[in-house]
Amino acid sequence: MANYPTLSDIVGAMQNPLQCFKSQELKGGTVLKKNNRILQYSGGYTTVFPFLTKKQKKVALRCWIADIGEAKHRSMAIANYLKQLQSPYFVDFIYVDQALLVQGKNYPVVLMDWIEAKTLKDFIEEHIKRTPELIKTLAEKFKEMVMYLHLQKIAHGDLQHGNLLVKPDCSLTLIDYDSMYISPLDGMPDSIKGLPGYQHPARLTNTLVHNKLDYFSETVIYLSLLVFSEMPDLWPKYFETEDLLFSKLDFASPSTSEIFNLLRRSKNRVVTQLTQSLMDQLAEKDIKNLLPLEELLVDKLAAVRDHIASKWDHQPNPPSNKSAVIANPLGIIQKM
Repeated sequence: MANYPTLSDIVGAMQNPLQCFKSQELKGGTVLKKNNRILQYSGGYTTVFPFLTKKQKKVALRCWIADIGEAKHRSMAIANYLKQLQSPYFVDFIYVDQALLVQGKNYPVVLMDWIEAKTLKDFIEEHIKRTPELIKTLAEKFKEMVMYLHLQKIAHGDLQHGNLLVKPDCSLTLIDYDSMYISPLDGMPDSIKGLPGYQHPARLTNTLVHNKLDYFSETVIYLSLLVFSEMPDLWPKYFETEDLLFSKLDFASPSTSEIFNLLRRSKNRVVTQLTQSLMDQLAEKDIKNLLPLEELLVDKLAAVRDHIASKWDHQPNPPSNKSAVIANPLGIIQKM
């Protein structure tokens, strides 16, 4: 396992660009400051600096402060894959080897296009009181995004508020791709497990990355956005936390969880359905057994009714009265 510099060591290197910027991509550039202090945003495995290149282009300069395993291979494979997709949900980036000199050793960096947008929590905070309907719009935009990821068989791997950027029109951009799954990364270890308030407890025992990594966290986020759009008074309790709506303790014991019990009594059928689905998912021991969001949103009773009605339409002698009785999946006889 490689040793990486500390945050304070990296900040120190940034203050000496002539000595420490070793790659052509960094030379002549500068980190941005506020009140003479270098701006930086720290995450679990990286720290990010707003950076102005010598061509005066603003980018995000990402430096690792911990080993994620085969960073070069992962980064280059993901960069090439996403570049071919040309999707607005991702940003272009490049991996630069031997770029930054810190404590006598050269380290790699990633230069990523800078996106002018708010993180998910900051967007909610801005709109929850005055325009809560935007939170519901955001939920639908989020659902569209995860359906696109499923279609492409991509998993971000660390869906959470800090990695979801929201523009004023509620369009979304994903950042931080260190935990991402794409098909060229089959067999790679699942080293970054994400925030506990977004992840299924069984994520901790998952060994390899795969396209189902996001199934639990996407349900958590979509359900949370629906709830906040209808119950904005809940929001102040969660804004300052690392969770969105649920916590690690809620996932450990959903039957005694205050928030789970509140949502199970909701008058919104989608909220109650997804809440129960989330509880059912928590009973699974392997995240490969989970279902994607779009399948959890299917109204199963309505789907069965539609299927039976469709079969009637194609029969040579369909029932003359379509209010005839049909059996629902629970064995109860109902009239249509």
